[in-house]
Amino acid sequence: MRKLLPLFLAWVLAAQGVPKITADYQKIEGDVLIAKGDVEVNSELGKLYADEMEVNLKTGDVHLRGNVSVILPSGFIAGEEGFYNYKTGKLRFLKVWGWLQEKFFFQAEEVKANSRKEFSFKKIWFTPCNQSCPIWETRARRGKYYRDDHISLWGTVLKVKGIPVFYLPYLYYPTPKKKRKTGFLMPKFGHSSNRGYYFGEDFFWAPADWFDLTLSYDYMSQLGYMLTGEYRYVWDEGNYGNLRASYFRYWDGATDYLIKGREIHEFGRGWRLTASADLVSSYKFLWNISTNYFRIVQRFFYSSLYLTKSWEDGSVVARADEQKSYFLGKEVIFRHLPEVNFTVTRKRLLGNLYFSQTLVASNIQEISKKKKQRLQRVVWKPYLVYTLSPAPWINIDSKLGFHLAYYTQQIKDEKRIEEPLRIFAYSYTATITGPIFYRIFSTPGFKYSPRFKHVIEPSVSVIFSPNYDYFPRIVSYDGYDYFPSSSHIRFSLTNRVLAKRKIGDERVPSEILSLSVGGSYYPRTENVITPLGLPVSHNFSSINFDLRFSPDDTISLYWMGQYEPYDKYFLFNSISLGLRPRGMPFYISGNYFTTKSVFEEQSFISNQMRLAGGLTISPLALSLRGFWDYDIKNRKTRQYTVIGVLNLQCVRFIIRFAYMPFRKENYFFNISFSLPQVGFGIDRFGG
Repeated sequence: MRKLLPLFLAWVLAAQGVPKITADYQKIEGDVLIAKGDVEVNSELGKLYADEMEVNLKTGDVHLRGNVSVILPSGFIAGEEGFYNYKTGKLRFLKVWGWLQEKFFFQAEEVKANSRKEFSFKKIWFTPCNQSCPIWETRARRGKYYRDDHISLWGTVLKVKGIPVFYLPYLYYPTPKKKRKTGFLMPKFGHSSNRGYYFGEDFFWAPADWFDLTLSYDYMSQLGYMLTGEYRYVWDEGNYGNLRASYFRYWDGATDYLIKGREIHEFGRGWRLTASADLVSSYKFLWNISTNYFRIVQRFFYSSLYLTKSWEDGSVVARADEQKSYFLGKEVIFRHLPEVNFTVTRKRLLGNLYFSQTLVASNIQEISKKKKQRLQRVVWKPYLVYTLSPAPWINIDSKLGFHLAYYTQQIKDEKRIEEPLRIFAYSYTATITGPIFYRIFSTPGFKYSPRFKHVIEPSVSVIFSPNYDYFPRIVSYDGYDYFPSSSHIRFSLTNRVLAKRKIGDERVPSEILSLSVGGSYYPRTENVITPLGLPVSHNFSSINFDLRFSPDDTISLYWMGQYEPYDKYFLFNSISLGLRPRGMPFYISGNYFTTKSVFEEQSFISNQMRLAGGLTISPLALSLRGFWDYDIKNRKTRQYTVIGVLNLQCVRFIIRFAYMPFRKENYFFNISFSLPQVGFGIDRFGG
């Protein structure tokens, strides 16, 4: 009979709407239920626990005392004393501590809850750090927590290691499930010799999942201030874009601007519209203010609009664009207003006979400080190609090509004149690739690969073309204007080494080494123009070298060179090396590029050695990256930059130092930091 009493009491309480209660001892005195010892109550918020509890059966008020706690669907709250009403669902705890959303740890004088998704706090201490001594915390007069969304705090003091750092009248802190949320990002600050003291702040607005906007303000004590707006959107896989526009105002009233972005829209059936821009008001603006060396040496800027239609073996492209170049202290603008290109890549006509063609119509403007030129052209290049492979070790291609063109201007006596130029030319090319020789080397005891394959692949092209005198008279802008202007021979020899590398659980043939050597022979040199638009002065062209070595994903080597056999020097050398040892905390990459040039200024960007590297120190949660650029010709350091990222418990610091001795104001120092779930702005001058 005694065992049936708790069941009978629970049945009576359930009939009155009282939630299920379990305890070591329960009794009812009038309208009050008293429970003691391991009290557990099922509520709408979660399970409530306490040592003692009193329930007013008329009002629904529940009073909990001693080790009071509630287990929520995504959190835990404990306090000295608690009040709950099972009829209204309202909860109030006093002298509280706990955690929410797995990462939000807090203490508060009081917590109130009207539902599982909304809590309010009074005199709250808050941090996402789970260490016993968190590196940072916030203290606020009051706050609100919205489950799976954010925490709002009013009258907030941010402390780092117990030291007050910022006072914020309002702090909006998104939850881990909200990766994009409206609010202010963490500020960034620093100092440089040209900017003076520097401060930047960003406001991030995310009105929808597919769209967001960032508004920024940058203050520089020695220069002025900059306002920036940047939007990003992804409507679907074929429609997305971003645009960043900055307006800079100097303290003396002068202004500059930066615009950079890209838009892509697909209309279906292969149609696509692409708009892009990278514009500056003046090259001097970037030279004096930018902190990114690669951005400073950028000499070309553009804006463009492309409308394209693609199908299996062809495409149509219509474009309108402007390209602005800064070189040797001069600004030159090229515009295509517009240009239309119709291309057939490789359409089979019969058997091994294929047809391809390029048709381009252009309206080109060239604008400099001294003059403005305009050129219209129509160029049609149809080709008939016949391929033949009489044996697996040899391939033969025959190509008959035509060049029909009309230009509204031409060059005579090294001057550009307003006189039309009409061209009708043809050429025939026969290319033999082979005989291809190879040998397989078995290395059964070698772990890297049980077999290697060495392939030798010679290639010879014989180009027959009458000795046309048209081509030196072309006002040339790009590859559309090139066509063989004289008979010549192209030759190359390629060596390849392949290995059976283990990728995953299988061994896959992979090319680990290739070396190509090639050039051209011209029986006659009069009126001959190369694909680069340069005249030929000797029968033999430069000798081109191409070396690639990549035994695995940890090391890569690439070398390109062009050797002048008559003058006995390298016209240019380009070497790239990358090293990222597997399992090691560092990587190294290097680039070496040098070229012969009569322009002194060109050596600034064309004769360079660049080293880059990174190091990760896991015990210190520190990663470092560095860049060093060296002017080979003048034997001077052009710049070095060090970027450090320190994840110090729950704070992420980014420190950047750049030194550029070629500028009068030559150094820059910047520091930015972020808290978990709170982003930080970028350096908009860096590109």
